[in-house]
Amino acid sequence: MTSKLIVNSVRHTGASADGITLDSSGNVTFPGNATCSGTSSGFGKILQVVDVFKGDRFSSSSESFADITGLSITITPTQANSKILVQGSVNGGTQDDNLDYGAGIRTMRSIAGGSFSDDNKLNGAADGNRLRITFKCFASAYNTDHMPTGFHFSGVDNPSYSVGNAIIYKMQVRCQLSSRAFFLNGQTNNQNDTSIYSARYMSSLTAMEIAA
Repeated sequence: MTSKLIVNSVRHTGASADGITLDSSGNVTFPGNATCSGTSSGFGKILQVVDVFKGDRFSSSSESFADITGLSITITPTQANSKILVQGSVNGGTQDDNLDYGAGIRTMRSIAGGSFSDDNKLNGAADGNRLRITFKCFASAYNTDHMPTGFHFSGVDNPSYSVGNAIIYKMQVRCQLSSRAFFLNGQTNNQNDTSIYSARYMSSLTAMEIAA
């Protein structure tokens, strides 16, 4: 036995206008101030978005991985088994005069205050003694002070966590050679003029919780 409620509109007893209207084709219209409560749980839905922006200039000449100050983000999943979509914009490059030297950029992850690890889906797979990085950046010009450029990445990570655990993602850089430093958001000489290579850039990191 099937029951049906056939109406053209639905209105609260204390309201002056209809809250839901239906046309003859079955299309439903909600008013502009309609709200929903509860937690979205549908597969593939974005449950939350967090982001961080870094506009100041940063440099490193380390031949070991070093944190890129300010490019770190924390997301605390609201549901079990969610995946985390991580997107980043790293606007910088290495000093160069023959386009030979670069720098490795990697994404590190910590869960619930644990140690940071490069074992996540943003970096390459483990393979012998090879470094696991997200991408390699390099100089975009032969001139040592004309090198800044933009690098962008996106990946879906599947961390193992408990609901309520804070997950931290941060970016690190490692120079191929210390004499060929990496600069973020600005050129080597930090010139204050209107040339394109003297421009300022904005780097960013975004994390989104995706429902399983």
